[in-house]
Amino acid sequence: MRAEGPPPAFAELELLEVAPHPEQLGPELAARLSQRLQLPCRLATPPEDLLIPELAGRNQIDADRLLGVLESLPRRSGSVRVGLTHRDMGHLIFTHFFGRARHGGHAVLVSTARLDPTFYGMTPDHGLLIDRTLREILHELGHAGGVGHCRDWECVMHFAATVEDLELRGDTYCPRCAAVLPEALAPGARETPRGL
Repeated sequence: MRAEGPPPAFAELELLEVAPHPEQLGPELAARLSQRLQLPCRLATPPEDLLIPELAGRNQIDADRLLGVLESLPRRSGSVRVGLTHRDMGHLIFTHFFGRARHGGHAVLVSTARLDPTFYGMTPDHGLLIDRTLREILHELGHAGGVGHCRDWECVMHFAATVEDLELRGDTYCPRCAAVLPEALAPGARETPRGL
């Protein structure tokens, strides 16, 4: 998906929990994102009348429509919205998404449903859930910053179809992707891009 115009300036992140995880992950994620990106990340409250579009007959959020709703909400100049939901999300064609973003967009959306070990019948693991969620947020912010999928497995921009793929890929931007991103997303990572 592509947005109109250049990528956002990334002056701040706004974390908006929509249908939040029972553990209320927002405060910890906001602190970790602020530290990791050296970018202010503030928690925001969703409007009471926020429409959460559903996929008929699938007990899932319609990811693209919800992303559109998040993009339409008023925002501060330079602010990029990170929508976070514990609900599973998909698309008419795709069974699920971990996250969605438009290249150059001003909002990203991440679902923790399939990032949560309990989705697969495993024991709850807060640390693993936070790690997976941070990786997916960074991946979607990379798309908002104008970067596509990367072939480098060590790059957080590598495509992940499964949660196992998500854990195998790196948790940082490779030099090639970092060179394209706004400085706020890859502080100090400006190196000579390596060939793929």
